[in-house]
Amino acid sequence: MDNRTSKTRKKILEASIEVFAQKGFSSTTTLEIAQKAQVAEVTLFRHFSKKRDILHFAVLDFVDVFTENFAFNSLKSIVDNNKHKPIKEILKLIILDRKNFINEYFPYIKVIFQEMQFDEEVRTIYLEKIAKKISELFSELFGEIKEREKIKNIDSFILTRSFIGMSGMMIMQRYFIPSENKFNDLDQEIDIIIDIFLNGILDK
Repeated sequence: MDNRTSKTRKKILEASIEVFAQKGFSSTTTLEIAQKAQVAEVTLFRHFSKKRDILHFAVLDFVDVFTENFAFNSLKSIVDNNKHKPIKEILKLIILDRKNFINEYFPYIKVIFQEMQFDEEVRTIYLEKIAKKISELFSELFGEIKEREKIKNIDSFILTRSFIGMSGMMIMQRYFIPSENKFNDLDQEIDIIIDIFLNGILDK
């Protein structure tokens, strides 16, 4: 694949995600994708035989970005460079980092969450390439925290699921249904979530 072909393919994939995020996969036509990518529809079909192939390749491209950014750079850097800090500060840095990641790649994330309900391959890609990586990384993180902090003897998987559930829901709600958000101050909301995660809800 020469450089020009590679650039055209990239333009098509990026345009497809933008249109899929706006209209949904089923309501999008290949002509709309081609127009967004500023290529002829026949050019689009030289690269992809059908619309669903575009979706799958776009998701796979995102997986490459996700695993590099999430697994090997950003999160690991936070953990490695802040080991001396209290656990609540590390968790806050992680939430803010994930919020920035979602902000940068929100159209991809929106498409994945929309389409994995209907597309078995998208669902499989998410579970095997993204969800599994998230679970492994946070299990490792909480394993390290348990070695240096006095916390309850709770399985790292449950800690991971609880933390991602609370923080992830907070971030996604701000993007998908912002009208329902009660907190304008993100820092304040993160502090409350971390306090509940670490200390529970009982006033002891």
